[in-house]
Amino acid sequence: MTSSPSIHPGEVIHSMDHLVLDLATADGTTAYATIYSLGHMRDVGAGRVALVRIPTTNGVLDRCFGETIGLAARMQRRLRAIRAEGGPAPEVGTSSRPIQATIRRLPTSEQGEHWVVESTDHTVSASWSSADLPVWVSAPAGTFHPSRDYVATMISYRRAELIVDGTMVEGAPYAHAGWEGRLGRPFSSCHVALAETAIEAV
Repeated sequence: MTSSPSIHPGEVIHSMDHLVLDLATADGTTAYATIYSLGHMRDVGAGRVALVRIPTTNGVLDRCFGETIGLAARMQRRLRAIRAEGGPAPEVGTSSRPIQATIRRLPTSEQGEHWVVESTDHTVSASWSSADLPVWVSAPAGTFHPSRDYVATMISYRRAELIVDGTMVEGAPYAHAGWEGRLGRPFSSCHVALAETAIEAV
């Protein structure tokens, strides 16, 4: 006797790895970097995009990097549209000119993540380490999103490091109240969602 796979009838909105590095700094501000490694995103395409906002001695560095300018610009439009509709989306990098860059994942000696973003003017190194046990999350429509089902493997990290243009960004991961409320468990501001898939519910 053979069995058939279960096919979800809704449209796949996106499938990606999404990495977030959010550090609390000593002066009460935050340093933020996020990487989208897109296998498929309906309104954006496939490829890699990185957004970075950090405090510097000269103000705030706020940038959007993409493997192509078009890819980065489409991601900016998507995030602005989500915010305009009242949804959760970072403002980081969405008002600056998109920058073409090489975005790559490097091997690590432990169960962590290490990514490097390199453009003509900037080099960003972001790493996550000291992982908690991964959790598989299934969030039907009405939990994370009013009309979309989400599934992902989520990993919380107790340590993270951000180096921008050769300078270490001071700061540390913190307990993320929003995610802890959603997941019902301790969860770090520095985390990743692997194989995150959003499906329009029908």
